[in-house]
Amino acid sequence: MTSSSGPDPSSEQAVLLVDPRPEDWAQRFARIQDDVLAVLPGARIEHIGSTAVPGLPAKDVVDVIVGLPQSAIASAAHRLEDDGWDLEGEREQHCWLSRPTRRARDCVLHLVEHGGRIWTERLDFRDLLRRDADARADYLRTKVEAARSSTGWTDYTRAKAPTVGRLLDEHRKG
Repeated sequence: MTSSSGPDPSSEQAVLLVDPRPEDWAQRFARIQDDVLAVLPGARIEHIGSTAVPGLPAKDVVDVIVGLPQSAIASAAHRLEDDGWDLEGEREQHCWLSRPTRRARDCVLHLVEHGGRIWTERLDFRDLLRRDADARADYLRTKVEAARSSTGWTDYTRAKAPTVGRLLDEHRKG
């Protein structure tokens, strides 16, 4: 699969981090979950990213991972697109969509194989940040610097990747 056409969100300025909004983010996740289940009954859905970690500043975009059989990912992405989601990109084992649009993200959905590598890593990282204050502080320093120095979403994500990988490796060894 290839990336979808349309404006490249990587050219947009990354959104600054905001103070935690746990009630708002939890309510938004619940609405997103209901909306996704209406289109994809039986999908496994988890709140991930910094908005899922109590007390952690985040960009005001709720990240959600949707676990499906690998063979169903692409068709599910297109069903969500038909339901009004903005299909930003497709890869063989990962599609991502945003709402209301890629230029004004309120949330991002990541459709991946349930139980696969991406599913497991995203949940492991969320859970690590929820329970380990040192990992949370390390990641926050990286997020602040990434938000300050990035020119768009792609740069922001790439800037955080080494820290995410290191923290996960340390956790797995420890």
